[in-house]
Amino acid sequence: MEERKKDKYLQTRYRRELERYLNKVVSFAMGDEFEKSTYENMLQKVLQKFNKIQKVSLYSDYFERLEAFVELTKELAQSDKDAEDIRTEILYRANQIRKSKRKKSYSRKSKKYGREDGY
Repeated sequence: MEERKKDKYLQTRYRRELERYLNKVVSFAMGDEFEKSTYENMLQKVLQKFNKIQKVSLYSDYFERLEAFVELTKELAQSDKDAEDIRTEILYRANQIRKSKRKKSYSRKSKKYGREDGY
């Protein structure tokens, strides 16, 4: 039982850190003064904390996309793209990830009243 609790704790901690990473990178990208050098510095600070967390396998499409986002941000920092292209790519990918999360929570109540249009 103790091993199961420990695994659950590690999974929860890793999930939270993935979401924190996404939020920090997106909030930085939405800021007014986005430059590649400051982006690289911010990314190193965020990755230091992220790398301290033990990586755990998560069997969810949403969290797999978050892990891919982490790798994408690392690649963008090392690429030769300009700051505006990096900013656009980050915001686009983050929006797609957040849309996939919201998509699962949305349910249409079309059958509630017995009509197809839901009214």
